[in-house]
Amino acid sequence: MAGERVLVIDDKPESVELLAEYILRPAGYIPLVATDSEKGLQMALEERPDLLIVDQKMPKLSGLDILRALRDHQCDIPAILITAYGSEAVIVEALRLGVRDYITKPFDVDELLGAVDKTLKEFNKERARLRVIGELEERIKDLSTIYGVSQEKVLNLVVETAVHITGAEEGYLLLVDEQSNELHLRAAQNMGDQYSRDFKLRVDDTIAGRVVRTGEPVLFNWLEAEQRFKIKTGYLVKSLLNVPLKVRDRVIGVLGVDNQISDKTFTRNDLLLLTTLAGHAAIAIENAQLFAVTRETLERRMRELSAMQTIARDLNATLDADRIASLVLLQALQMTEAQTGMIGVLSEGFLTWTSRGYLTDALSDEEFAPKWDKGVLGRVTRTGQPALIADVRSDPEVQWSVPTTRSQLAVPIRREDKVIGIIDLESGEVGAFNEDDLRFLMGLADHAAVALENARLFGAVMEEQWKTKLILRSIADGVYTVDRDLRILTLNPSAEKLTGWREAEVVGRPCSEVFQEQAEDGKLLCKEQCQLRQAMLTGKPIVSASPQRILIGKDGHQIPIASSAAPLLGRDNRVIGAVAVFRDVSAERELDRMKSEFISMVSHQLRSPLASINASAELMLGSEVEPALQREMLELIRTQCISLGKFVEDILNVSRLEAGWVQAQKEPVTLLPLIKRTINLLKVKTDKHTFKVVTSGDVPFVIGDASKIEVILHNLLENAMKYSPAGGIIVVEVHEEGDQVITRVIDQGIGIPEDQQDKIFERFHRVDSGDGQAIYGYGLGLYTSKKLTELQGGKLWVQSKLGEGSCFSVSLPRWNGEE
Repeated sequence: MAGERVLVIDDKPESVELLAEYILRPAGYIPLVATDSEKGLQMALEERPDLLIVDQKMPKLSGLDILRALRDHQCDIPAILITAYGSEAVIVEALRLGVRDYITKPFDVDELLGAVDKTLKEFNKERARLRVIGELEERIKDLSTIYGVSQEKVLNLVVETAVHITGAEEGYLLLVDEQSNELHLRAAQNMGDQYSRDFKLRVDDTIAGRVVRTGEPVLFNWLEAEQRFKIKTGYLVKSLLNVPLKVRDRVIGVLGVDNQISDKTFTRNDLLLLTTLAGHAAIAIENAQLFAVTRETLERRMRELSAMQTIARDLNATLDADRIASLVLLQALQMTEAQTGMIGVLSEGFLTWTSRGYLTDALSDEEFAPKWDKGVLGRVTRTGQPALIADVRSDPEVQWSVPTTRSQLAVPIRREDKVIGIIDLESGEVGAFNEDDLRFLMGLADHAAVALENARLFGAVMEEQWKTKLILRSIADGVYTVDRDLRILTLNPSAEKLTGWREAEVVGRPCSEVFQEQAEDGKLLCKEQCQLRQAMLTGKPIVSASPQRILIGKDGHQIPIASSAAPLLGRDNRVIGAVAVFRDVSAERELDRMKSEFISMVSHQLRSPLASINASAELMLGSEVEPALQREMLELIRTQCISLGKFVEDILNVSRLEAGWVQAQKEPVTLLPLIKRTINLLKVKTDKHTFKVVTSGDVPFVIGDASKIEVILHNLLENAMKYSPAGGIIVVEVHEEGDQVITRVIDQGIGIPEDQQDKIFERFHRVDSGDGQAIYGYGLGLYTSKKLTELQGGKLWVQSKLGEGSCFSVSLPRWNGEE
């Protein structure tokens, strides 16, 4: 196939040139090109090419916009859509708009030429079929016109000739109606208006009837008035000649002449002439009847072809099983003129019925509801063979039929060797269906099977696609895909959240332009160390050796990531793109930092006590010491051991809290004794700080655990001392707010930077003093205090201003006096 004009619409000149000059023209096609989508649409409407190849993603008008415009203009041009990998939604919409095929980027020459050749062949076949249907319709119209005029003329000419050659006063032609056993007048001459087309004679008691019964002519002459034959209607004649109209020894009618007034008689020659004329007339009538049957058959066949074409078009436009069943049933009822019908579809073990007419009521009736495995329907589904029943009352399984039904036609819907559905048509008339109806319904069932299978496959694809989307939407890691040109195809929600880009903003753009991945020293990695390119070149997954990669977000902020990439394979296992997965490792880095600080802190906390213990032990072992000094050394060892034990206990307490092993014994607790006891314990450790307790009236009881409240107060007051190294007043305020009792610890220390106020309640986090002097601690006090507060149903928060001090607030539920 060559010489067809192919219009290529693509906004990329290089793509247009490749398709037109290096693919289509060498293959014998005549390319027409447009690099502007609006001009391309205009060319399509004006030039009416044999084929349209259009790219989906273009400025002004997309490929789908052009297809919609052509449909609106009723311009039926076969089209091939070029789209990107992963554009399933676009492809589904294009197929609904009538696109014949689609090619995903990237593609090869053979694939494109194969699609062009296939599309042109299919379209030409369809056009030829439509042309044949049109010619058949015109022929049927012509034949109908010829039949409508020629039969009337032939019958009248036969009667006119009969009268002329016999010299009779009157002539007539009667045809047998086998159902009523009567002769009907079809043509007459000189008989008057009283003998119209509804004039009838019985076959069993008339002269003309005797001709039909015997197949022999009748001739009577010279009849006196009293001897005149009187036909049943009062029709009196003096002479009469009737001859049979025979077709293959079967009498189909009577040709007759007579005289009512004239005494002229009919001769044997008249009989011979009239018999010869009757032979020609019988052939003409038979031909007319055969033509009528042929015309009816052709008209029905044309209706069937038209119905099949309509149902094929409608079924191709939908992938909904219920809609398919409804369309098929409607065509079946219209074509067969059945009174009622239904379609049953079996899918995934579930049976669904679609009905019209009186069977709709039967579906809700337990007694007459259709059974998949019983009655006529059960026989069809078991055997896979259709059933045509003229009278269901003669069927052995009549008990499963609706009482109103007399005739039934049921056809299985088969996919390969399996029955997946059934079409059932019924009527209250005996013999309502024939072999033509059966043939049509079987063809319709084949269309339904293909459409239902397509719907099933489409549903399976959409379900898998939905699952994939759910996975991508649910996964915490960022995921994006690219084509072979490293242009972004998809971006999942996690990637949107991490980078700040929306998927619609980046699809089609080069990934290096969007993400600008670089090393920690600022060196760009997109060219030399691009994981996506390496994955496509090697065909294997690529994992970053270390997380030392930085991804630049939309707002320019740097995101430390760990990433990997893998190739995307097409149906033929060719690499068509790649997928990248990355995650933010900021939290991991922070955890590493905290671990390092914790190890450093632990080393410091252990080094000093162990050094003191070691020095004291060496001093006592190395020389004789006085009892007083020895006691002092032992006291130092004991003190350092107690300190180490407390340090280990603090770490174990954190582990117990995180494991959920710590329980709060809630009971009414009065705060003032706990506050005073804690202050008294801390006073001996400082001579720079003054403690002040402020209350608003009587301090109510709270619901909590006294021992854990005391730990919280001790941690907050000790921190207030540590982070106000210059001394000052430390205030403890207690007052009520609704059903809560708020305790505040306020210091005049160094304060906490705003960017660290959310972090100070994390494990091992410590605030820098800011003056170069280290404030040692475990970084566990505030973490433990917050956990213990929440364990008792309270809250712990901070308000602070750098250089002015901090205020830590603890809220606990107020006791209302109930047990």
